[in-house]
Amino acid sequence: MSRQNPIPPLRDDGLQIDEDRGFQERFWRLQRIAWLIFGAICILAILGLTGSGGPLRGTSLRLDGAQVDLPRISRWEAADEISITFTAPAGPPTLRIGPEFFDKFSVERIQPEPQATSLTAAGQVLTFPAQGPGPYRVTMDIRAFHFGLADFDIAAGADSRRARILILP
Repeated sequence: MSRQNPIPPLRDDGLQIDEDRGFQERFWRLQRIAWLIFGAICILAILGLTGSGGPLRGTSLRLDGAQVDLPRISRWEAADEISITFTAPAGPPTLRIGPEFFDKFSVERIQPEPQATSLTAAGQVLTFPAQGPGPYRVTMDIRAFHFGLADFDIAAGADSRRARILILP
């Protein structure tokens, strides 16, 4: 004995379809909300809040005689850059980075290379060769090897600031 599918009744609009109109409208409403959320994520990515560039990608810390430009958001195992501009160093420019930084990041390259490095309880101190008057720029290429929030101290001369970088997977 074979079972036949019953023929759906003819609707007022002339279609012969069996559908739950209430379910379909709820599904459409949910779909519109999802599109709005996806659009908001795309706008945040364009602005730089996913670590790929954009106007909100980085932040600057002003220290005594230096400006540190670093990313707000970095990506796990992706290359990034921190640049330090010493405005008018009185002697050899020095930079101190707290030990918490090295728990989350590896430093791949420092350009120009420091003249001397020392390790203290407050972190690693990098001393660069003395230059003439004017700005002196140092670039650090870094790579995050853990994701999470990197919260560390950075200091130039006697001035110290707390820096935060969110590392996304």
